[in-house]
Amino acid sequence: MSSLTLHPFRLTACLLAISLSLAACGGGDGSSASLENSNSNSNGSSNAVGSGGSNAGSGSSSVNNPAEIVPAAKEETPSVTPTPMQVLVPAYFNPAPGWDVMTSSAKAHPDVKITAILNPQNGKFTNVNVALTNAIASFKLAGGNVVGYVSTNYAKRSLAEVKANIDNYLLHYPEVSGFFLDEMEAKGKQLDFYSDVANYIRGKGLNLQIIGNPGTLPVEAYASVSDTLVTFEGKEVDYRSFNPATLHNWVYDKPSTIQAALVHNADNCKLMQQTLTMAALPRIHTSLIYVTELEFDYSTGIGNPWKSLPKYWTQLLDSVDAINKQQSLPAC
Repeated sequence: MSSLTLHPFRLTACLLAISLSLAACGGGDGSSASLENSNSNSNGSSNAVGSGGSNAGSGSSSVNNPAEIVPAAKEETPSVTPTPMQVLVPAYFNPAPGWDVMTSSAKAHPDVKITAILNPQNGKFTNVNVALTNAIASFKLAGGNVVGYVSTNYAKRSLAEVKANIDNYLLHYPEVSGFFLDEMEAKGKQLDFYSDVANYIRGKGLNLQIIGNPGTLPVEAYASVSDTLVTFEGKEVDYRSFNPATLHNWVYDKPSTIQAALVHNADNCKLMQQTLTMAALPRIHTSLIYVTELEFDYSTGIGNPWKSLPKYWTQLLDSVDAINKQQSLPAC
């Protein structure tokens, strides 16, 4: 692995991580919660996103454990310069107030890229929602980016059905600039399926973005079919142990936009900032991030972390902006 001078905003993140870690030792704001280790399931994926459709709790797919937790390892130095942090929002809620708030936030934070995952009727719709179309147009005009939610059910959905879903978005919601492929198999057993889906999307000739969601660190081959992979989806307490270095150091040869993290159960603003700071570390090498206090319990299937924006939404954007600009984090 070739060495590289640490990118400025990563250096800031490292310093912030130290201060936040010291603060956490004091037990303030719930940051001393005990670690709950969770192991990957048979296909190495987690799927709270798939369980929360545009109506809370409307998804029917099973939910898996949140992440592949690996032991601590030596620090890796990415061979590719990291890119600024972005926000990836599972926007599985109604236009008002959620999308309206995102639009106002995009205007107020022009230097923070916000990508919203559009999910009408859990991605299975037959006609257009006019209110949602208007909300999307306003959000994009404010600088936001939109991708359409498509469930793949670990390649159990037929290719024909997935392709029809993609075409339906382009027909009814042509404002989308890409697709979020949820419930992605992680071990490489279904690479042909996902290659076919990716080729179909890229064949549209629209430079459409592809975000795959195995919810855990997958085999490297999946980096060829996605621009970004959600390599962690789960609880904040489990994200503290997330580490690609031991088993998946291929991520360090890719841009940091190869990785996204969707983190829930982060009870307060300080835990949110701690999560952002960790994501910016060279060892984590993750550019797309979302953090919320809303909860999901993997053991019971109860909860919907994507039903609304987090209570600290504005502070999240302010914090991302500060990290990117090498500034001190805003007060919580």
